[in-house]
Amino acid sequence: MLKGPKRAAVLDVVVGVAVAAGTVLQLEILGRASVDAVVVGVLIGVAVACRRAPLIAVGLVIGTQTVQALIGDVGVVHGLAMPSIGIILVFYALGAYLRPRVSEPTLALALLVTAATRLTHGGGGPAAAASVAAFGLLTPYLMGRFVRRRNASARSEEARAADADRERRRAAPTAAAAERARIARELHDVIAHNVSLMVIQAGGARLVLDAEVDRAEASLRTIEQAGSEALAEMRRLLGLLGEDEPRVLAPQPGLSDVPVLITAACAAGLETSLRTDGDALPVSPALDLCAYRVVQEALTNAIKYAAPARADVSVHWRAGELELEVRDSGGSGGGRAPGGGHGLIGMRERVTMHGGTLDHGRTADGGFGVRALIPVSG
Repeated sequence: MLKGPKRAAVLDVVVGVAVAAGTVLQLEILGRASVDAVVVGVLIGVAVACRRAPLIAVGLVIGTQTVQALIGDVGVVHGLAMPSIGIILVFYALGAYLRPRVSEPTLALALLVTAATRLTHGGGGPAAAASVAAFGLLTPYLMGRFVRRRNASARSEEARAADADRERRRAAPTAAAAERARIARELHDVIAHNVSLMVIQAGGARLVLDAEVDRAEASLRTIEQAGSEALAEMRRLLGLLGEDEPRVLAPQPGLSDVPVLITAACAAGLETSLRTDGDALPVSPALDLCAYRVVQEALTNAIKYAAPARADVSVHWRAGELELEVRDSGGSGGGRAPGGGHGLIGMRERVTMHGGTLDHGRTADGGFGVRALIPVSG
């Protein structure tokens, strides 16, 4: 079965044949079937058949009018229904299938030729010429222009929708990779912090298990709590990846939870203090989580590389800015920067996503410091 342009072209040929045959039949019925009239009717049918090439079709129509004017009988088929329908179809196609900068001069030429032939050879005066030009040529042309604009608008909408779909498809892998990286950072922060606490507390409990049962029991309770927190955080993160029904998830931690980190760090052998300056500004949940993770990761590194030692956590609120600083005294770890891990990289990525900066390095007293500056609107 024919589809699309081929089907439309075949339909035009069928209609063109019908126009030519109908014109000849009308001429026979009216007794006006001269050779000239039949040729004109056939040419108009041909014009309809090739109206997908509007310039050729209009050229045939103009040509028939000129020939009729030359032989002195421009109205040889005037008033007949079938040739009138054919001419209407041709000028509709002129407006529908050609760009305005081409179709408008062509229409103007056709109107000029039609008016000239009607006024000089067709009789009926200016009113008849104007009527033929308006209803036979101009009106179908304007209808074709309207349909062309409507189709162009529909194609434009389809093109925009297709572009948007392609953009979504292109962005999907990037978004998925970014989400995987975000969840990887979250898992790293959760596991590194809690497992570091568990390892240190397990080592302490082993050393005092026989001599100081109470201290060993306290270390074991800390291990249990850290393990439970790690499992809860992992369930929360993995719940974001699941395809099951949404579950009620625990809220993400923020700066208000930093005192819990301080307590856990102290329990792990890192004497830790917290100092807060300035009036807290409203922040988004994402920025709140970012600040929490920076402090968490800095304390985790201090526990791993410096404990037993001392660490000072400072939270400074200033106009349009949040400053976070974690400094440790070095202890037995000598203030070494953590090597080969993702901790500092993850902290920098988090801070950078919020337009901030992160600095880290050894301090003058041999410890290690981390300082983050994050812009805050509000």
